[in-house]
Amino acid sequence: MSEASPGRDPPLSDARYTLLEKIGQGAVGTVYRARDYAGGYPRDVCIKRLHGPLANEHVAALEEEARLLSSVRHANVVSLLAVGQDAMSMPFLVLELISGMDLRALCRHVKAQPAIDWGGYLPDALCVHVACGILRGLAAVQRAVPGLVHRDVTPHNVLLSREGEIKLADFGIALAQDRVRWTRPALVKGKYGYMSPEQIRGEGIDVRSDLFATGVLLYELLARERPWGGMQGMDELVAIEHGAAVGLALHRPRLDRSLVAVVERMISHDADERWGSPDDTLRALAPFGAGEAGSLRLASLVRVSEQAKGG
Repeated sequence: MSEASPGRDPPLSDARYTLLEKIGQGAVGTVYRARDYAGGYPRDVCIKRLHGPLANEHVAALEEEARLLSSVRHANVVSLLAVGQDAMSMPFLVLELISGMDLRALCRHVKAQPAIDWGGYLPDALCVHVACGILRGLAAVQRAVPGLVHRDVTPHNVLLSREGEIKLADFGIALAQDRVRWTRPALVKGKYGYMSPEQIRGEGIDVRSDLFATGVLLYELLARERPWGGMQGMDELVAIEHGAAVGLALHRPRLDRSLVAVVERMISHDADERWGSPDDTLRALAPFGAGEAGSLRLASLVRVSEQAKGG
């Protein structure tokens, strides 16, 4: 067992995996870089396991995530490789390891290193390229598990590889409409600034809530702030619930008006005014993207950003 695992966590029961380093931690889970020795050909993978006092719903959520990911095989969704158990018979997930950074980290480095980009902003076409990758991932999930809602489409959960791949990650709080036990109206999850009005109100939600979050994310990439006038916390929640978005053109007066219209429809306060599916949204947004060169440009930027931070 590697020293990477906290002392309070029991060791992994499967000797094929060795934990190498902790790469992330949340309220109920920890993510590690690990090595898989199966078949005599070692490869690095990502292991996601639960930690601390565990409620049954945390175990159930991890198992639900495994069930959902096992149904999806797509270039824009992080792949599930296996499911294991630790010495206490607690499940853990083995996921593909994405070498690169998340979108939040990339934007921070772009903003802090204007010499390596375009005045602290990602190019507009590259912003759209990233959003299109997310939409393709959401579309694949919808085809595999109709009715699934990710509920946490945020920059932290968009992974960008050194090869220019865009991967949607962390389905730990994803819900399927047919799983009644997961749809308590009072259960509000997700990052505040990306939650749809209907999600904040605790109403029933569908994929249009994920499309809203993708629109907020794209607005933020283009304007370098979310649509709610720089508000934070509860003030931001109130602004979202009441539809108090600042027009994107006020931040970017020279931005293509057709692109502005697409983004603002994605973040419409009324879910019925948004497109009804990721595919429909993608068709509206794709003409503004970076095309086939997008992956190459993104790969270059990820690598340069890693070098700038000493990665």
